[in-house]
Amino acid sequence: MDLLSPETVSIILFFIGMAGLILRKNMIISVIAIGIMDAAIILFFVTFNASIDGVAPMVATTMAEAVDPVPHALMITSIVIGVALKAVTLIMIIRLYRVYNTLDWDEAKKIRESEQAV
Repeated sequence: MDLLSPETVSIILFFIGMAGLILRKNMIISVIAIGIMDAAIILFFVTFNASIDGVAPMVATTMAEAVDPVPHALMITSIVIGVALKAVTLIMIIRLYRVYNTLDWDEAKKIRESEQAV
């Protein structure tokens, strides 16, 4: 297994994103870490069993040389859904910042719990 193979890079990126998600308390950093994990998963699926000599199904003369387009179509769909999800998440974070005046997860939770106790 090559150290710089796309699969290895995607696994390393995934764990970097997971570390950012676990170790950081900032909401924006959490969204960025989830984006890194999302990109790592997409990279892994696109490069796993990738064929350099494969041909697009519309151009291929036989089924044996045609590349399966379904994984790529699924990853394009995943990219679109991920962008929409991150946009909605950032809008919610902006709203939370306006209400609680903090981007720290723990601080916002403490403020919310103190408001509910009153």
